[in-house]
Amino acid sequence: MRYLSRLFLIALALTACGSSDPAPPALIHYIAAQEALAADDLDRARQALQGLVQSASPTLKPLAEKAAHVADIAAVRTAFKPLSEEVMKSQIPEGYVVAYCPMADGEKGAHWVQKDQPQIANPYFGAAMLRCGVFKE
Repeated sequence: MRYLSRLFLIALALTACGSSDPAPPALIHYIAAQEALAADDLDRARQALQGLVQSASPTLKPLAEKAAHVADIAAVRTAFKPLSEEVMKSQIPEGYVVAYCPMADGEKGAHWVQKDQPQIANPYFGAAMLRCGVFKE
């Protein structure tokens, strides 16, 4: 019994630690913006984008600044597409996935990165079409 308890604790510790590197701060802020847009929360999206500006690479920073300073949620969503395209150029860590909505951007389609979860959380449409999209491999 004691042996099984030790095995359980070791397995629990390994699970908690995970085998992958933690996500970089820029990705954490990007994901917070993606989740806020999916929840139709403009204020939270702007806060996350401001955080992204502070931690972004030189190529990502102007895209984050533009997205953070537009007038309304529709404009943030429009600015989120080129931001997402730039984020996808970097290594996507374990625990995150690329998703795609063919209807976004006037049916031109748009990608984004989100946490690896069973359901799509579409930042381009929010509640109007929250589950529209597919996970890319």
